[in-house]
Amino acid sequence: MENEDDITEIELPSPQPEMVDGVSVLELPDGGVEIDLEPMIEAVFSVDAQVHSANLAEFIDESDLDELASALLEGTENDRQSRKDWEDMLATGMDLMGLKIEKRSEPFDGACGIFDPLMAEAVVRWQSTAMSELFPAKGPVKVEITGVPNRALEDQASRVEAWMNLYLTKLAPEYLEEKDQMMMWLALCGSVFSKPYQDPTLKRPVARFKTPNHVIVPWGATDLESCPRYTCIEPMTKRAMKAAMIGGVYRDIDLMEPTGDNDDAIQDAVDDTQGVTNAADIHDEYDVYEVYCYLDLKGFEHEEGLPLPYIVSIEKDSQDVLAIRRNWREGDEAYLPKNGLIHWRFMPGFGFYGIGYAHLLGNSALAATMGKRNLIDSATLKNFPGGVRAKGIRFEDNDFTIAPGQFKEVDTGGQPLQNVFMPLPYAGADPVLMELVGAVSESGRGLANTTEIAVGEGRQDAPVGTTVALMEAANLVRSGTLRRQHRSLGKELKAIADLFGENLSDTPYPFPVKGGQAAIMRQDFLNNIDVIPVSDPSVASSTQRMVKAEGYVRMAQQFPQVHDLRASLENYYTEIGLDSERIARMLPAPQQQPPATPLDPLSENMNAMVGKPLVAGEYQDHDAHIASHMPLAEQNPSLQAHINEHMAWRVRQQVQQLIGQPLPPPGQPMPPEIENQLAMMVAQAMTQLAPQYKSQPQPDPIVVTEQMKVAAATEKAALDAKTKVEVAQINAAVDTSKIIADSNEADRDRQARLAIATMNAGGSNAV
Repeated sequence: MENEDDITEIELPSPQPEMVDGVSVLELPDGGVEIDLEPMIEAVFSVDAQVHSANLAEFIDESDLDELASALLEGTENDRQSRKDWEDMLATGMDLMGLKIEKRSEPFDGACGIFDPLMAEAVVRWQSTAMSELFPAKGPVKVEITGVPNRALEDQASRVEAWMNLYLTKLAPEYLEEKDQMMMWLALCGSVFSKPYQDPTLKRPVARFKTPNHVIVPWGATDLESCPRYTCIEPMTKRAMKAAMIGGVYRDIDLMEPTGDNDDAIQDAVDDTQGVTNAADIHDEYDVYEVYCYLDLKGFEHEEGLPLPYIVSIEKDSQDVLAIRRNWREGDEAYLPKNGLIHWRFMPGFGFYGIGYAHLLGNSALAATMGKRNLIDSATLKNFPGGVRAKGIRFEDNDFTIAPGQFKEVDTGGQPLQNVFMPLPYAGADPVLMELVGAVSESGRGLANTTEIAVGEGRQDAPVGTTVALMEAANLVRSGTLRRQHRSLGKELKAIADLFGENLSDTPYPFPVKGGQAAIMRQDFLNNIDVIPVSDPSVASSTQRMVKAEGYVRMAQQFPQVHDLRASLENYYTEIGLDSERIARMLPAPQQQPPATPLDPLSENMNAMVGKPLVAGEYQDHDAHIASHMPLAEQNPSLQAHINEHMAWRVRQQVQQLIGQPLPPPGQPMPPEIENQLAMMVAQAMTQLAPQYKSQPQPDPIVVTEQMKVAAATEKAALDAKTKVEVAQINAAVDTSKIIADSNEADRDRQARLAIATMNAGGSNAV
């Protein structure tokens, strides 16, 4: 090349080895080939292993995986054996639910096989209450804004709330179905689990319900967050397992056929309750043990030897490791484990697992069941007794049963019937046992908090506080259990929101809302929005909430001057389940209160008595207004503030007179230099006015009121005395007039009698 500046240097990539049937083949620049029969696996996959979500089992030696699987399975089996008695107790509780019709042949064929409904009643009642409180029809989610709210955050919160409720009620149809079943398990067993995660098949977040027999935790653990190891069992069909291998979720390896051999007392009790007699087909599936633990993995050690949180997936029968994945957030230098499972406790127990009705009511339900069976069997034997007969007596059928209206022939050999047959002396139902069974059932209902309280049978005007107190006392146990579920639901909703923040698209995703369309995106879940349950942990039932809302309405009616009656009614209608559109049609739109205007003193006094706003005007005679309001200031505190306003205006007028110019309107901004000049002038004027107000202190409204009361009392006494004198004079005049009238009447009467006598005398002379 004549000009070296025209030379362009090109850097060619160095040749990389290729894997051919497990052998590394590298082509050299001189045309030769370098073959490595035992290549380093880490050198080939080192780049992929750095991906945070990578399956690390692909990069670990098989012998190390086998050793890890053996150690984890042994620890899991020890954890399971430590809770064996707890599992047996739950299996017994399943039987006492009485969901299976039992046909008994002991003590006789057709003996009573009923179960006392104590256990089933408690479970069904609590499940119904929990579902209505935690998962209302409108959705279980509401949001709170953390920090200072603004219009943008309010719009973001509205989008998150609408999207979460739409997703959990409609777009994820399995969510409420599983929660409906989960609440039954929770009430009976005392512990259930939910597993929020991004489903690789559905491509969306799910929160699967896990029964307690599928979660194995060391008995001494207190919570999942601090537990060093716990295991979640994931049953998988053959098709699901193959799909997981094809999708890269698990290693693509050969597994042995599932045996279905699983010593699970709880699952056996469930199968028996459901009437499943051959469960081999149901259990013909793989059991994948997902072990959440801390490990110091070979080849992925922490620089200081710190064990890190991982999820190890192991197939139980073949004991093969399917996957090992990091269980901390990418970039988290503290390596805090992500919450894999959420524990729902009915009531806290003395170990890790909670206490349910199977533990609380097991003995009572068993005793009541045995007692009722004995009572019914005794009554059956009393009504249809058996007995003995003399040997040699012949009749056609050994079961000698006579229907009503039927007569059968019996060959007694000439002996009387009473000598041939003798019924056994069955006593029938024992009244003492009957009373004892009732007492056992009633005590169990009291413990389960299922007793009824007739809060509506008292006075209709009973105080709301009394009614609410009765309801809270009757639902004390239920309230405590619902508070615990409220906390667990809050953790689950937060986990689902975090999954949306990790997996939603950065571009807005449209979704339908009432009256139009909205859009949601990943950034909506990243900050300042806290997703919480819509349920109220302080309220045990919707009835209690309605009673409280009714109490708010009653108080608003009694004290309208300090309450907003429309807001109280709107809150009440919301609690009884009406939507916002129906409430808007029922209640008139709130009207804006017109601004108060200065009025005459008498009108202001009248407005103060009915709670209307008052305002003083600059042009008014403030001394006259103050004197007019003073007599009522003690009974109406709002008038005292109005009097102070008049006094402020009076001081303003005096200051204007002293400085010789009008002041700008109150609150009007002014340039700093003008404001400072005005401040100096006002200060001088107030200095001149200070002696006036010190030497002539303003009268105390209370003293003035007392003086006016005394004056009014004196005036009233004088008026009463004057009135008494006038009344006495009037009465005296009336009495005098009456005397005169009576005297005149007597004179007229005498004259009339005299005239009659004269006429009678004249007539006699004529005859």
